[in-house]
Amino acid sequence: MPDLKLTSVLNMSGDFSCIRRTIAALQAQTAREHLELIIVALRQFAGTIDTSRLACFGAYQIVEVDALPSGASGWAEGFRRARSPVVVISEDHGFPSANWAETLIAAHAHPDDYFAVSPALENANPQTRTSWANYTLSFINFFAPSAPQLVEFGPGHNTSYKREPLLADYGDRLDHWINPERVLHSDLIARGKKILLDSRTSVAHVNISKPMAYLGMSYAGGRLFGASRAEKWGFGRKLFYAAASPLVPFVRLKRLMRYYDTPAKRKQGCLLRTLPLIYIGLILHATGEAVGYLAGAGEIMRLYVDYELRRFEHVIPSERAILMEVATA
Repeated sequence: MPDLKLTSVLNMSGDFSCIRRTIAALQAQTAREHLELIIVALRQFAGTIDTSRLACFGAYQIVEVDALPSGASGWAEGFRRARSPVVVISEDHGFPSANWAETLIAAHAHPDDYFAVSPALENANPQTRTSWANYTLSFINFFAPSAPQLVEFGPGHNTSYKREPLLADYGDRLDHWINPERVLHSDLIARGKKILLDSRTSVAHVNISKPMAYLGMSYAGGRLFGASRAEKWGFGRKLFYAAASPLVPFVRLKRLMRYYDTPAKRKQGCLLRTLPLIYIGLILHATGEAVGYLAGAGEIMRLYVDYELRRFEHVIPSERAILMEVATA
């Protein structure tokens, strides 16, 4: 039996070509012999998987499902089937650096007993302002951290967890809790758990670069967050937070700017040229939050799933090669 220490759960919403780039990054892991890969594939595409690409891992599983109503539904199913003590969410548009698995494994073995460990996040398609705006709204907290540090939340869809306690506390509704993960992380912190942002490794993340898709995802993400956050609130509290939502873009913009803390980061992120798009995205996210507080998620998950699981369609044509590149590992 292989010595499995980390399980990566990866959704496959199309044929195998949509995850080849991520598979290549996982093949390059220095600790791949300790890595289990679980591919949660739509049944009609499962036959396209090139299993010869998976033989290098400590173990692998292919889980066939009839539908992926959300990314979280697939990840949660993978978490339940994992055979490693640590599980990590992977994406078809996120490419881990070679020391990623090794670093996450070591961090989870640390005496401080971190419940969750996250890598830093890099912008894998940094050529457009829209990509940087999407990255800023979603991942700026994880942009080139100077050292490993405790954080209040990790990057959505890129965080690792201790499997047994996660399933013990959230197993029946795990798909709900990890969609969005920010709500899960708030609950973990409230329970006294520790979340580590480990600067020693990173994931290169492909961000939405089509302007209309960026605006749509900003609203959809806000509505899902608001609906999930307010699930157990009374109407008075929901109304108060919805009424305060016009202030949210100002507050969030101030917080986000703290992470552009060096001239090099501000230059790399094209900050001055990107600020208008960032602020528009914040307004739409806050609007979505307000609607989520008062009216719930509605059918917005369908739109959100399209943005998350079909990233190829939401980047400009010149960037599609980043997602479809086939490595020869």
